[in-house]
Amino acid sequence: MQMMTGGEALARQLVAEGVTRVFGVPGVQLDYALDGLAQVAGKVRFLNTRHEQAAAYMADGYARSAGEVGVFMVVPGPGLLNAAAGLAAAYACSSPVLCICGQVPSGAIGRGYGVLHEIPDQTGVLRTLTK
Repeated sequence: MQMMTGGEALARQLVAEGVTRVFGVPGVQLDYALDGLAQVAGKVRFLNTRHEQAAAYMADGYARSAGEVGVFMVVPGPGLLNAAAGLAAAYACSSPVLCICGQVPSGAIGRGYGVLHEIPDQTGVLRTLTK
């Protein structure tokens, strides 16, 4: 059986769902996802933004103008918090937006080790801004 990374699986699923653009800011927790997207570059275009908030608003604008799901990708913690305003706007306006957010290593979640980009209860934060 051929093995694939989670990033490769994510990229293949985005292609299967008809996603053609992903807005985002690269970061260490997204390395495998970006590697996966590089493998499907002819089908999905990654648009590098200068700020996470811009990525979220661009995904929202794309969803509204193109009539497709707007997808954006950010690192956890501060990246997610920077994108929160755009994500909240998309939620309030019922825009079809998908936020793909990295995470700290699973063994460190909720332990308060101070891992890069760690925030307490990231899932709980997202729960308040999404369906």
